[in-house]
Amino acid sequence: MTADCIILDSHIMTPKGVLERNIVIDDEKIVDFTTDIPQCDKKINARGLVAIPGLIDTHVHYGVYSPIEEAAKTESRAAALGGVTTMMRMLRLGHSYKTHLQAQLAASKSSHYVDYSIHATIFDASQADEMKYITENGITSFKLYMNLGGEVGHVYMDMDPGSSDLFESHVQLETDTVRKVLANAAHLGCPVLVHAEDYQMCECGIKKAKENKKDGLPAWSESRPPDSEAKSIKKVCEIAREYGTTVYFVHIGSAVALDAIEQERKKGTKVLVETCPHYLTLSYEKQSGYLAKVMPPIRSSSDKEKIWNAISQKQINTIGTDHVANQLKLQS
Repeated sequence: MTADCIILDSHIMTPKGVLERNIVIDDEKIVDFTTDIPQCDKKINARGLVAIPGLIDTHVHYGVYSPIEEAAKTESRAAALGGVTTMMRMLRLGHSYKTHLQAQLAASKSSHYVDYSIHATIFDASQADEMKYITENGITSFKLYMNLGGEVGHVYMDMDPGSSDLFESHVQLETDTVRKVLANAAHLGCPVLVHAEDYQMCECGIKKAKENKKDGLPAWSESRPPDSEAKSIKKVCEIAREYGTTVYFVHIGSAVALDAIEQERKKGTKVLVETCPHYLTLSYEKQSGYLAKVMPPIRSSSDKEKIWNAISQKQINTIGTDHVANQLKLQS
């Protein structure tokens, strides 16, 4: 047998410790760790370097500010250079999935440097009716944005392949749609990812901040309070328990949200939890400007400590970046 590639003299990190081995790769897969040097087409000297398992980024947005065939190349290349070998894209279609999904899949297939999968966002009842079709095309997880509605329903959808035009839209997420998505997902055996913020509470908080002329990251956190996360979490979990749906709460960064999730778990809800690097490293007390303005907002230092403790207690299942591929344009 001739392997495709041998990585020589690598320090391989494993759950049981470090192995000093050569890594044998064939057909894009690691097939052996060995002290031998079998026949191969290519040799890579890794002396002094450490090999770790490839990272999975569970939460990435790209294809919003540039078409997927361009965004996939830049973002998957950056992922590969950073050791991320699988990236999970949040697909936001402002059309019917039956008429526009195939074009997105084709453009994705020809553009990535690393493995990827797709979460399909459902915005309305007509898209909810297409969930079985979506799973038949290889997508087996769905997304709900509980933060979209009323005067805070603005969102950028993913660009159509080949287009460079921003796709602005307004979403009014109805409770009937939430119920239909959770019911369909349970029937299909798929999890539902949830952005948990109550849009009505956020709408009121933002109006109040503007009226009081409050600004900055503390005001942003106050306008979208942790209680809005807890309210949304409770609402989704009550419906999920009816159908036995698995719910995956994304970008959790507050103690209030974590406590609400733990309460719902005790009631029997099947819940998975994700946090993000910014909730583990930033707090509004120590940041200035708006480069840390995210949804849900970064919270206090005590919230940050709570998130770290939740990881150590295995209350949090995954860490995703919630990366959004965009450009910072300098203003003249």
